[in-house]
Amino acid sequence: MTAKNSHRVVAGEKHKGAEKVARIPVKVQQPAERLRKPTWIRAKSPFHPNVKKLKSVLREQKLNTVCEEAACPNLG
Repeated sequence: MTAKNSHRVVAGEKHKGAEKVARIPVKVQQPAERLRKPTWIRAKSPFHPNVKKLKSVLREQKLNTVCEEAACPNLG
């Protein structure tokens, strides 16, 4: 069996950069380019008056919903 890299692990020795991640067996590759999301995903939903009222109460109390914190695409 041959070693893939010449780096030896020494207890207490700190590694930086490429040496630090060289022993990780999975190599992450970035895609060539990021694909745009389809336009239908960004469709706006109609606002009901009750939704506007609830949002105004939340803003007055300086509160956010979980969906707003997570930037949920279903909010519209």
